Amino acid sequence: MNSIKKNYIFNLLNTVTSLLFPLVTFPYASRIMLADGIGQVNFFQSIINYIVLLSSIGIPLYAIRESASVRNDKKELSRVCLEIVILHTSLTALGYLAVGIICMTVAKVTVDIPLFLLLSTTIFFNAIGCNWLFQGVEDFKYITIRGIVVRLLAILLLFVFVRTRDDLMWYAGFTVLGTVGGNVFNLWRMRRYIKPRLHRLGELRPLRHLVPSLRIFVLNLIISIYVNLDMVMLGFMKDSTAVGYYTAASKITTVLMGVVSSLGTVMLPRLSNLIHEGRMEEFNRLSRKAIDFVFTFSTPLFIGLIVLAPSLIHLFCGQSYEPAIRTLMIISPVMLIIGLSNVMGIQVLYPQRKENLVIYSTAVGAVINFSLNCLLIPKYAQDGAAIATVVAETGVTLTMSIIGAKYIPFRLFNRQNLIVILASIVMMIPCIIVRNYIVSDTFLLLLIPIIGCIIYVSIIYILGQNSIVDEVCCIVKDIRIKQIKKYKENDNNIKGA
Repeated sequence: MNSIKKNYIFNLLNTVTSLLFPLVTFPYASRIMLADGIGQVNFFQSIINYIVLLSSIGIPLYAIRESASVRNDKKELSRVCLEIVILHTSLTALGYLAVGIICMTVAKVTVDIPLFLLLSTTIFFNAIGCNWLFQGVEDFKYITIRGIVVRLLAILLLFVFVRTRDDLMWYAGFTVLGTVGGNVFNLWRMRRYIKPRLHRLGELRPLRHLVPSLRIFVLNLIISIYVNLDMVMLGFMKDSTAVGYYTAASKITTVLMGVVSSLGTVMLPRLSNLIHEGRMEEFNRLSRKAIDFVFTFSTPLFIGLIVLAPSLIHLFCGQSYEPAIRTLMIISPVMLIIGLSNVMGIQVLYPQRKENLVIYSTAVGAVINFSLNCLLIPKYAQDGAAIATVVAETGVTLTMSIIGAKYIPFRLFNRQNLIVILASIVMMIPCIIVRNYIVSDTFLLLLIPIIGCIIYVSIIYILGQNSIVDEVCCIVKDIRIKQIKKYKENDNNIKGA
């Protein structure tokens, strides 16, 4: 079994490249399709995401936990996975029934049915992918290599075939390819873990996974309200241009948030396995380490994002996306807020089978998000949606920390985290001063992260120990020592020769 560090590196690489895919293609596509075209694709995609959610009924997250729990028993792993695949495939057929109904009844979809149908292939690719299996058995190396190859191919095809506003279908197709197209290769890889010949049809009970998956479905449904509903409500209450501005801001935030959320994908199978084996002391230690990691890295990241918002929007989206700058500044705190709730909910409470507490907490956020969207979007458009998202996510995190305190083995606010907050605020001041004196957006993106990192790490180092920073420094020191030893060995060999 690979170490958590190796799994994290592989999954971080996979997550960052998957998030960089839209960020790399977006500056090119946004200048060709403009906000209206980008908004149309993302409006349709947000509807498709709901259908994916309905047709999977929480299976991906549930299946990670179940496959991780039995991964040491190959026959049981094969049986559990085969049952889940059968259940998911059956539900996917219902998903495409929903696609047909929407195409015939929703006016804003009937204007471009071919585009909607093309984007709906996401449903099929999600069903056949079974990414949850590879996460459950911690086969992150395969997921990463496969994902990078497919995304590079999609980027190449995009730059070759998307040249004018009339190439919207090509843009949508390559977006689907780069996002979930690689799942086709999973069909071959799954043969390592799923052995249909080991099981008789009468032994399989796919419906036994339905009720547990439905609990996760309720959780995912509530979460999706403030993940996808922002764009859906913007599309219906305002226009595609507002969706385009919101998409520009949210994509940049999502990329940076992926650096932190990658840890959750790695930790969930490991923590689920520790719970299954009754190793609670190790579970608590890893949970505390996860929350330290999120707080230490997310806090300066979202502060830096606020400072660099104008430069990021100008470089990646163009001058025509100027209204998205304020939206990006508003929504940036979700990097920290979602990171915290992800550790508490998905990495700590869910492996302990306390998903009801997570559902209650996310329900609070869903109500807040929907209510604020109705109030703020008509007047403030994409900025209103951003405000609603930040407030809703804050509500989720606070509720979860209160009602789940009994099962969460760490305190959110301690001396170490308070030092992190102070260091991030102090770091922000010189970064803003530098931004006001330098005009070049490219130079700012290179200079400000360096300045911010030096100031942030220095303050933390002076004011007190931080477990995550100390560990990173030890890793860098070890690498440096190995390099020096290798240099001396090579030097001695040369002198001996």
